[in-house]
Amino acid sequence: MSSKKVSGIVTRYANYRDNDRMVNIMTDNGIIGAAARGCRRQNSPLLSAAELFVYGEFVLFERQGKYTVDSCEVRESFYPLRQDMDRFAAGMHALELVNDLAPEGEKSGGLLKLLYYALSYMAFTDKDPMDLAICFTIKCLALLGYTPAITSCACCGQDIRGHVRMGFDPEAGGAVCSDCMIGDSKRISPLSLEAMRRMLLLGDDEMDKAALPEKVRAELRSAVGGYGEHILERRMKSFYRIGTM
Repeated sequence: MSSKKVSGIVTRYANYRDNDRMVNIMTDNGIIGAAARGCRRQNSPLLSAAELFVYGEFVLFERQGKYTVDSCEVRESFYPLRQDMDRFAAGMHALELVNDLAPEGEKSGGLLKLLYYALSYMAFTDKDPMDLAICFTIKCLALLGYTPAITSCACCGQDIRGHVRMGFDPEAGGAVCSDCMIGDSKRISPLSLEAMRRMLLLGDDEMDKAALPEKVRAELRSAVGGYGEHILERRMKSFYRIGTM
């Protein structure tokens, strides 16, 4: 049996038996699944560590390829996310996206850092949760190799910067020119595509600069939401709950 210390954020849990819980921890080495035994007992030292959103230093024991949480020094719980329904929905969307797409046991290429800053801004600033969720989604997908086409047509490849009439087709891979628009393509404005380009250029610690006009927010909610669902092959329920509760 060997042990190791990792920094990470709890992205998912599942209760089992009377007092135990399986947790997924997003680390610099991807998602690690571990058993937090006895964590649901009152006064358990792991009680606060096996909760969603918790960021901390986890000591893990490994035996035959399976991990057990031995201890955790909680550094941040992002508690304000639990006090506001829109913030909570945005935070849950971030966790779900990472949990579904992050590689297991492989280098995550800065995804933990991106998630940490996203949850920080969602919890501790007054920035619009949908703006932060859109920005996080675009940056997360790009980091994992799913950058949508936003400067050239996803179908014919021509440069669409400067075009006035364009659409966004998730199945095609992003923005499409007017010649390639089909029935499923939704109109998108040049301003919205420019907003996407600028969000991709923001540093993780600059995500709070994502402040979208109402029309752009509505267009990107549809475009980014549809593109994310195409990649995930499932409905992003938490994403669409933001601003509706």
